[in-house]
Amino acid sequence: MYSDLTSAELADALDRVRGLSPDLTGPLSMLDEASLGWTGRYPQLTELQQAFSQARHKQWPHTRTKQTWQEVVTTAGALATALRELGDIRLERCTARTGWGTCGLALPEKGSCRAEREHLAPAAGSETDQ
Repeated sequence: MYSDLTSAELADALDRVRGLSPDLTGPLSMLDEASLGWTGRYPQLTELQQAFSQARHKQWPHTRTKQTWQEVVTTAGALATALRELGDIRLERCTARTGWGTCGLALPEKGSCRAEREHLAPAAGSETDQ
C-alpha cells in the first residue's frame, strides 16, 4: 500500500501519524516497511528510519505509554522531513519474476537487486532471451 508512494507522499503519510490512534499498529508497520525501502537507495535516511522503527515497536499494548506514542510521532515527523528533502521522487523497483510474484524491492542506485538470487530465470524463448 505505502511502498508505491513517492517520497513526498510517504512524507505526508508519516506526518499523518500524529492523527492516528496509538492503538493502530497496522499503519505504523506498513509505514515502517515502506520507509525501509528508501534506506537502500538513500543511506542518509537509515538512522531516522531505524529510530521510527524502534519507536513503533514500543507501541504494543503492554508497553504503550504517552511517551512511547510521542516518540513515534516525533520520529515519524523527522523521517518525513528527510524524505521531503529528496523532492517528489519515486523509487525504482525490481520487476523480476520470483517464486512469489514480482520482486518489487527498491533498486540500489548502482548494482543489482539485493534479492537477485531469488529471481527466476527468464522463460526460454522470451523476449529477454533474444
